[in-house]
Amino acid sequence: MALVTLTTDFGTADGYVGAMKGVILRLAPGTTVVDLAHDVPRHDVAHAAWVVATAAPEFPPQTIHVVVVDPGVGGARLEVIVAAGGQLYVGPDNGVFAHVGAGADAEGCWAITSTAFRMAEAAPTFHGRDVFAPAAAALARGLPPSLAGPATCLAGTLGWGGPGRVVHVDRYGNLISDVAPGPRAVRVAGHELAVRRTYEDVAPGELVAYVGSARTIEIAVRQGDAAQALGVHRGAAVEAVP
Repeated sequence: MALVTLTTDFGTADGYVGAMKGVILRLAPGTTVVDLAHDVPRHDVAHAAWVVATAAPEFPPQTIHVVVVDPGVGGARLEVIVAAGGQLYVGPDNGVFAHVGAGADAEGCWAITSTAFRMAEAAPTFHGRDVFAPAAAALARGLPPSLAGPATCLAGTLGWGGPGRVVHVDRYGNLISDVAPGPRAVRVAGHELAVRRTYEDVAPGELVAYVGSARTIEIAVRQGDAAQALGVHRGAAVEAVP
C-alpha cells in the first residue's frame, strides 16, 4: 500500500488540503495519506524545507512526500519529483527540497511534464491539486518517477550562504543550526557556548548549546526563547569552536 505525506501552508479552513486528498484518493484508491504539517507559516519555503527534511526519514522507504509551500506558483520555477535517501519528494523547485536533494543522498530529479503525472489543464494558482497531487497518485500507482518528464537539476535555494548557519527556528524559539556534532563549543551573536547534553545542564533562563534531535547543534534558552533573547533569526552565522 502506497504512503503519501502532505506538507503545506494551506491551513485547514479553506478545503485546499481536502481537494488534494480527494485527487490522490480518486486517482490512486487505497493510498494512505498522512498530514505532516499544514500550519507552516505562509510562503515560508525554508520552514517547509526543514520540516520535510527532518520528518521524512522516519517514514518507510519509498514514501511519497508532497510539499506545497509555493509563493511562485504558476511562475518560472519547475514542478519536480526528487528521489533522495530512499524517499520520493513532489513539489516546486523553489528551495523546499534544498535539504534533501543535494549531497550523497540525492538519487535523481525530474520535471513534471507528462499528462500521466498532472492534469491536462492545470489551474496556474493551484498546482497542489492539479500537478502535485496527480504526480503523487501516479507514483502511488507504481509509475517510476523517470516517466514524469526530463531529468533536471534542482535550482531552488534558501537564500543564505554556505554551512554554519541557523537553518530553522522552532516554535520554542530554539535556534537549529546546520553545524554537525563534534565541536566543543559554538559562537553565535557574540556568545561562546560549550556544547552540553541537554537543557537541564544549565539553570532556567540560561543559554545552552547541545546536539538536537536532527543531529545538528542547536542553541536554546532553558524554558525560554533563544531567538528572542539573542535577536537572532534564520540565516544567522553559527561558528564551530574546536
